[in-house]
Amino acid sequence: MTTSLWLGTYTADSGGHGRGIARVALADDGAIAGIRTAATVDSPSFVATHPTLPVVYVVEEFARRIAAFRVTDSGELAPLGDAWPAGEAVCHVAVAPHGRYAVATCWGDGRVLVYELDRTGVIVGQTEVPASVDPYRDIAEEPRPSRAHSSMFLPDGRILTTDLGHDTVRVWRAEGAELVPVAETVLPFGSGPRHMVRHPSGHVYVVTEYSIEVAVLDPETLGVTSVVPAVLPHDRNGNAAAHISFDGDRHVHVTVRSANVVAVLEVTDAGARLDPVAQVSCGGNWPRHHLQVDDRLYVANQLSEDIAVFRLDDGMPVLETTVQTGSPTCLVPVAD
Repeated sequence: MTTSLWLGTYTADSGGHGRGIARVALADDGAIAGIRTAATVDSPSFVATHPTLPVVYVVEEFARRIAAFRVTDSGELAPLGDAWPAGEAVCHVAVAPHGRYAVATCWGDGRVLVYELDRTGVIVGQTEVPASVDPYRDIAEEPRPSRAHSSMFLPDGRILTTDLGHDTVRVWRAEGAELVPVAETVLPFGSGPRHMVRHPSGHVYVVTEYSIEVAVLDPETLGVTSVVPAVLPHDRNGNAAAHISFDGDRHVHVTVRSANVVAVLEVTDAGARLDPVAQVSCGGNWPRHHLQVDDRLYVANQLSEDIAVFRLDDGMPVLETTVQTGSPTCLVPVAD
């Protein structure tokens, strides 16, 4: 079992009460055994690990930076090279499976930035992909801003990025440390695609922040095969979907802010179909992110400033405890 997690937090520069990146120790039974600060960083809203090196990448959302850190022998984080500028409200980072570049997405200005990494994990270059064009520009009542929100790497080499403002999943291929656009999947108007996960069947599930739904994308074409509500009754008013994960091949979990629930969807038809079956309290307020480790689900509740720990019983989350921490933003496994 994973023995520890990286925890991002909102800090004073954004009105939060965190101190930066924390390291969360897990006991053998999945309980949280301790939380300690690993690095003092301004509002690290997302964290990613290098696939082969003891290096962690952090986006500082309000400082508009991305920084690399080396994991020390004592488990702390030490700066690795200089921080690099990013876009407005940079909110997500992911590292390519081969470790040669990282992709950062910026909610505030829609920029998708690619950072070249050297063999030690140091950031050595930056490129920017072509800007998104709203596919609904002819019907929108006013111009809609691009809001890039997350990225994901597929086993066949394609890279996906969501644009929450333009209702698209953009598809790329890599040429060195640059991304070249190859396709675009358009989701329903006003849906707001946020985060993605690739199911073992190969289908890509996209959770939509505004419409609180899950779009199922075909493994090969990445076309939309279905869109289903994440919660029932399907109440959009004031709610905002946050994150999505899968539990084995039978269940999917979606966290929804304001409603403050973890929604459970059943996977059928060899991954091609999802059906909402239940929802439970997230154990706090404003679940911004969550992570499954073995048979435990950890939910980062931003506004109640805690991590809720659930035991999964055939896909159903059962709350065990909550642990206080400052303004959590994301949970990421510490690499072995």
